[in-house]
Amino acid sequence: MAYLASHFDRCTGCGICQLQCSASVHGGFNPRLANLVIRMSDDALVHYPIVCHQCSNAFCEQACPFDAIYRAESTGALMINHDLCTGCGVCADTCPIGMIKVVGKKAFKCDLCQGTPKCVAACPVDALELIAH
Repeated sequence: MAYLASHFDRCTGCGICQLQCSASVHGGFNPRLANLVIRMSDDALVHYPIVCHQCSNAFCEQACPFDAIYRAESTGALMINHDLCTGCGVCADTCPIGMIKVVGKKAFKCDLCQGTPKCVAACPVDALELIAH
C-alpha cells in the first residue's frame, strides 16, 4: 500500500503542490479545491502539509452509504467511484483530518494520481514523498 508522507521541516508554504493538485483534479488553479492542505502554525513560522493517510481501516470507506469508496488494487489508494457517489458528504464528515471535499455534488480525495502524485513532483523542496511498501 502506498501513501504520501509530508515533511513540515522542509515545507515553505508556497502552495505549488496545491495548485498542481487542483489543476490536475479540477482543471484550474485553486488551492481550495486541492486534495491536500497546508496549515500554518499560530506564529506563521511552520507550515504543515496535511495529506490523506490512505488509512488501512478507513472511516470514509466504511461510512459511505453507496459503497462509492474502494481501494485500488494497483496503488492501494482509496478511490471514489463518481458514478456511485451522490455527494452526500458522509465520507467528508467522518474523515478525522478533513481530507475529503464535496465539490459539485461529488466527493474528492487524494487518489495518489494513480501512483505518480503530481504534488510530489511539483514540490520544489521535497516536502512531500510517496511511500510505497
